[in-house]
Amino acid sequence: MFTGLLEALPVPVFVIDGSLSIRYANEPALRLCSLTTLPADSTLDQVVHAPSLTRLAEESIRLDAPRKGQCDEGDRAWRVSVAPLVLAGRKKQRTASSQTPQQEERLFVVVIEDMGELRRLERVQRDFIANISHELRTPLTSVRLLTETLEEAIDTDPDKAQEFVEKIEAELQYLSGLVTDLLELSRIESGQMPMSIEPIEAEKLVREVMARMLPLAQRQRVRLGTAIEQGTTLVAADSKLITHVLVNLVHNAIKFTPSGGMIIIGTALQPDQRFQRFYVRDTGVGIGQEDLARIFERFYKVDRARAKRNFIGPGGGGTGLGLAIARHIVEAHGGRITAESAIDQGSTFTFTLPLATQTHQ
Repeated sequence: MFTGLLEALPVPVFVIDGSLSIRYANEPALRLCSLTTLPADSTLDQVVHAPSLTRLAEESIRLDAPRKGQCDEGDRAWRVSVAPLVLAGRKKQRTASSQTPQQEERLFVVVIEDMGELRRLERVQRDFIANISHELRTPLTSVRLLTETLEEAIDTDPDKAQEFVEKIEAELQYLSGLVTDLLELSRIESGQMPMSIEPIEAEKLVREVMARMLPLAQRQRVRLGTAIEQGTTLVAADSKLITHVLVNLVHNAIKFTPSGGMIIIGTALQPDQRFQRFYVRDTGVGIGQEDLARIFERFYKVDRARAKRNFIGPGGGGTGLGLAIARHIVEAHGGRITAESAIDQGSTFTFTLPLATQTHQ
């Protein structure tokens, strides 16, 4: 019954004797040591190579008292507890000759809690607070300064005052978009984003996004086209959410493509015949290899100065949340999103969605 209780624990647990010999290790403990079975006559210091853990166990054995401590060695971050094992119902025995209590073998329980994930979450929380503080500080400072200048110009220079009003509106629009993106990302990450999955024509999604984004592309003097595979392919998707993903990708492509450039929205069936591929390819400024691995992280931004000046947001760089939202939406559909790019050679963003059914080509 006792070993059954230890096996039910989700954390590594060892039972050792006074010489550090391991008498028992539960399944999480074996996984911690990359073992399937415990070798005969193995000791704690042999299977867990962590001197600080060994020292804590030896101290508990020497003092016959509970001890707790941290184990930070290399990439390890553990909280360790060592305590004498006291089993209810065990009675001291007396020998017939001495009539004194027989020396009972002392056992100790070693419990290891992995703090790595907790520290990672704490780091994510700190980064989030730092990022959101930075994102809010810039436009709020701009609004304050513009407001002060507006007060001075409103009576003496109406045209200048109108210019300041427009700049304030742009900053407020950016702030509104940031709050909207934060709320949307929060709902998606917490699993509270409602999804209505139904068969949708992949080609229809592409054409609708094309029609929606064409005026913006024309205004920015960027050509926008489609490359649609012949026939009708149905994907299992929430059309509103996937449209949001495509619009975000095309918007980014327009933002980072110089005047006269070309953007293609395409779709094609994957070779495995199970997924449909959507892509947005541009001839823009491109993304460095060092940035590609991080562009789907929250708040991560490539060089803002490379964006067009007349886009909303500081430097035209946006909130840094759009690609994170796109990744969560695509993965919630059972797909995958990737990016390929090179500086001054353009970028291609690709995502896949599972097929609903297939019709005749």
